[in-house]
Amino acid sequence: MKATGEPLPEVGFVPAHEVVARLAADRPAAVAVRCGGVAVTYGELISWSRRLSHRLASAGVGVGDRVAVLAEPSAAMIATVLGVLGAGAAYVPIDPAQPDARVATILHDARVKAVVATAHTRHRATGSHTPVVTVPDVPDEEADTTASGSFAAPVGPADPAYLIYTSGSTGEPKGVVVEHRNLAASTRARLVVYPGNPAFLLVSPLAFDSSVAGIWGTLQAGGCLVVASADELRDPDRLVSLVSRHRVTRVLCVPTLYGLLLDAAERAGTGPLASLRQVIVAGEALPRSLVDRHFTLHSPGVELVNEYGPTETTVWATFHRFTGAEPVSIGGPVPGTLLHVLDDGLQPVPPGTEGELFIGGAGVARGYFGRPEATAAVFLDDPFAGEPGARMYRTGDIVRRNTNHGLDFIGRADDQVKVRGHRVELGAVESTLRPLEGVQDAVVLPDARGSGLIGFVASREGADPVALRRALARELPSVMVPGELRVLPELPRNLNGKLDRALLRTLAAEPLTPRPSAAPLPDEPLTTRPSAAPLPDDPLTAQVTAAWSEVLGVATVPPDVNFFDLGGHSLAMFKLQDALEQHCGLRPSIVALFQETTVAAQVTLIRTSREQGEDAAPSTSAEAARRARTARLRQQRARKGARQ
Repeated sequence: MKATGEPLPEVGFVPAHEVVARLAADRPAAVAVRCGGVAVTYGELISWSRRLSHRLASAGVGVGDRVAVLAEPSAAMIATVLGVLGAGAAYVPIDPAQPDARVATILHDARVKAVVATAHTRHRATGSHTPVVTVPDVPDEEADTTASGSFAAPVGPADPAYLIYTSGSTGEPKGVVVEHRNLAASTRARLVVYPGNPAFLLVSPLAFDSSVAGIWGTLQAGGCLVVASADELRDPDRLVSLVSRHRVTRVLCVPTLYGLLLDAAERAGTGPLASLRQVIVAGEALPRSLVDRHFTLHSPGVELVNEYGPTETTVWATFHRFTGAEPVSIGGPVPGTLLHVLDDGLQPVPPGTEGELFIGGAGVARGYFGRPEATAAVFLDDPFAGEPGARMYRTGDIVRRNTNHGLDFIGRADDQVKVRGHRVELGAVESTLRPLEGVQDAVVLPDARGSGLIGFVASREGADPVALRRALARELPSVMVPGELRVLPELPRNLNGKLDRALLRTLAAEPLTPRPSAAPLPDEPLTTRPSAAPLPDDPLTAQVTAAWSEVLGVATVPPDVNFFDLGGHSLAMFKLQDALEQHCGLRPSIVALFQETTVAAQVTLIRTSREQGEDAAPSTSAEAARRARTARLRQQRARKGARQ
């Protein structure tokens, strides 16, 4: 079965940064980027990035080189991306939240010629022995303007535009090389599907490839890019405030974050998302309940679009535009894309039959940097394209054509999963776990909630799971660190001696039952969780503990253990904020919760707030108000539907 997207508009090749420069020539005073209190016009952005491109050229950067971008979300980050491309190089985004070991691995693997950092992140690159260029936080109006008339070097369609690293099955990340022609095609398709000049809220880290959609899909449309700062990204209430303050019309995020934005908007109760016209979700499975909620809470003019696509096909390959509350689909091909659903023999399957998805067309990337064997395994000749030299990417995703001629996502064909929008190879986590002290073997699976990972460790010595998680956090991004580790004397195996993954999946779905004694029963496997302690005598401590237990899905919460060491993550912290309001009647700020990350510290935080008279409205009242608003919206939509 083959599905073909509509043809892309026929235009001559112009690199992404040069397209923005041409727009800047026509509208130099229009605001291109907002972040915090900084507003940068198109004219300022291009002059800023051109100066940076010449600084990089003076540092020895040329066409085809790679330059790491180590910057927090900011206007400077956007100028850096344009400046690196203007120097003829490919940008290699590195999330400052990554552990030092991961940063060093990417810098070494990408063989970068230079690192561009801000004053806040420069120290992270000091040990790389690579030239570091510091970019100012705002455009330097007194800088030498002689170099701002043009970019430093021209580029061609086949030159690399960026490398984004994904999890590798061996534990080493793989850099996907995306060429300028891939980026141009992907962005042209985006401008066809989403016309207009949006005010776009950028919440994706630069190292997450949906940032490519936000940056280039906005700047090449002449829109305004509203970049959420690192602190704002931690707080859905502040993100909603950004939408309202800057009249944001378009946002792209993972479904989990969108749900949190809806929660925050409902708490505000004043329609702070009223400016939105398009909500795009991508990066993880879209729950049907979130589709229903979107159409319940928004006016009919707010679109919901579900996108799908791996990094290897330049951000996206399919999209589905919902017309109302309806079953979830990943839809059909974006313009310029070919979709093939094939069997194990690489032959098309009939409609309605499950098969593996292969993607062809102009978005198929060059391959993996420095890994020809890995590239050859999944970047194949496309015999169905009808043109010589065409290639297709083997996704490993199982799909099925539905009755609406779209695709339903079924699952993965291998051990790769999506966690909070990031692609994770389970084997990469396992290979990092196995060498740790006290570990004989390890298996990692998706957890029962589908929002993280759970690991099983074979350890005859009874390894400490908290210590293991901390060791992993020094080597891997937080999204790859299992939220829970269960320690067993040995991993279960079937009669053939093979690992019994089915049994492990069953165990993963079962919550641990607290026991009154710390000692395991005879022949009972050891577990990662300490035995259940008596409930705290202090009522407030008991309330905070109950909130943690609810959010983390654990039976026992030690008062002095870090939230993130018990399996928490940034999105879970937002849920903890809600749970604390329900259990304690007070809603601490998200910034305070990120600073006070143990039960004991949060008890002190809440007690101090109460003593200072900062109690929030009782959680029951807040919940009642939220439900009342939702009920009113549903009644309004029902009446409108009846009239139609």
